[in-house]
Amino acid sequence: MIGKESKEERLVHLAEVKEILEKREKEREMTYEQQLAYEHAKKHASMSKEKADKLRSALVALGITERTAVKIVDVAPKNILTLKQILTSEQKAIAEDELQKILALVKGS
Repeated sequence: MIGKESKEERLVHLAEVKEILEKREKEREMTYEQQLAYEHAKKHASMSKEKADKLRSALVALGITERTAVKIVDVAPKNILTLKQILTSEQKAIAEDELQKILALVKGS
């Protein structure tokens, strides 16, 4: 989108990207980059937008940063090892019981 200013900047998970691009597709023809992003979002979004929003909110309530919460929603880790790899960007150590809570939230979504 050369020459256009962004109206707002915020973190979004793949389920929201998919929804945004579906709306845009109905309005007008998507650019090549938008088509690629849409195909990626369709392929990798593991849950609905509503479930993804609830999970992100629950993760932030547990003290996870917004950026890391979005990454957890996108990846939807299935085991502790993958979750720990995602959480390496957090500035604090997370206890094993907290990791189990986070994994339970992800599996419940």
